[in-house]
Amino acid sequence: MMFKRVISICMAAAMVCSMAGCSSGSGSTEAAKTADTTQAAASEGDKTEAAAAADVKWPKNVEIVVPAGAGGDTDYNARLLAQYLSEKLPPNFVVSNVNGNGGATGTRQVKDADNDGSSVVFYHSAFVVNQLCGATDYGFDSYAFACIAGMSAGNVVTVNSKLGINTLEELYEYTKAHPGELKMAAQTGATSYAVSMLMKQAGFDINIVDAGSAADRLAAVLGGHVDIILAAYGSIKDYVSEGTLVPLAMDASQDLESGDVNVKAIKNLGYDIELPFYYFFAFPEGTDPALVAQFNDAVKDIVENNTEYQDSIAESYFQKPTFFGGEDGLKKFDEVYEILKDVDFSS
Repeated sequence: MMFKRVISICMAAAMVCSMAGCSSGSGSTEAAKTADTTQAAASEGDKTEAAAAADVKWPKNVEIVVPAGAGGDTDYNARLLAQYLSEKLPPNFVVSNVNGNGGATGTRQVKDADNDGSSVVFYHSAFVVNQLCGATDYGFDSYAFACIAGMSAGNVVTVNSKLGINTLEELYEYTKAHPGELKMAAQTGATSYAVSMLMKQAGFDINIVDAGSAADRLAAVLGGHVDIILAAYGSIKDYVSEGTLVPLAMDASQDLESGDVNVKAIKNLGYDIELPFYYFFAFPEGTDPALVAQFNDAVKDIVENNTEYQDSIAESYFQKPTFFGGEDGLKKFDEVYEILKDVDFSS
């Protein structure tokens, strides 16, 4: 950085000298003043940057704990952000998948970790489900919340094409005519469980079964062991193209429209069902606020300005760049709490 600035300063001074004919007198004096002023400004800028960096003490490595299995949308988002964070900030950011108990194992690990900046959790709206269904006894106030770093396009209510069901209304009517017959796969304590419960509450007479992670649920519906799953469209698009699976509706607040893909939101089909799916970062409680602020600045810059990042999330999971820092991010999760507060997770 300093080398580039010195080169720029020299070039600027040379240009001034050339314009003045490199003669003695007022011309050369003004050129010298210009060069001195530019040098002073550059030096002051370097001092400011150095002071800002000195205020934050980063560890050599930062573990990003993902409370979900490898290969899914959460893992993908975490690894993509880790790549760019390692380029922007001093530490090396490494992703660790710590699955179990609907995500509670991973979130608890970070909650109880040292608050030296070496651990940060990357999770999503299932954190709220964990708390409401009793899988955890803590909330966001047990962390130094950083930011919302992304938003899923939503999960798709998906069925095996062998059922012969092609619309959400057909699914509703079928479950009414065959109560409890169809199995809907979910993971207890996760967002799939919450949306399944919202569907049951709305009158879909389904049998909710615990079938594990997103990858496990996909395998279950492909193998005919369950009839309905919730899945990110990016993970099912190939099976939809070949006609094996049928997407019925999105659990997000908006329709999914991209190229040939057009899947309506459940709420736009007449059912009061939606669940915003936000990805967030949170450090252990007591982490240096200056470190969290610098981290947020880096994430915001990646999300809002890095076109490679933006293209990657759009192509893989149909996501749009989304960032909400600090209190703004927590307010978004208040909306999730409001949607789920009346769901009876004990049934």
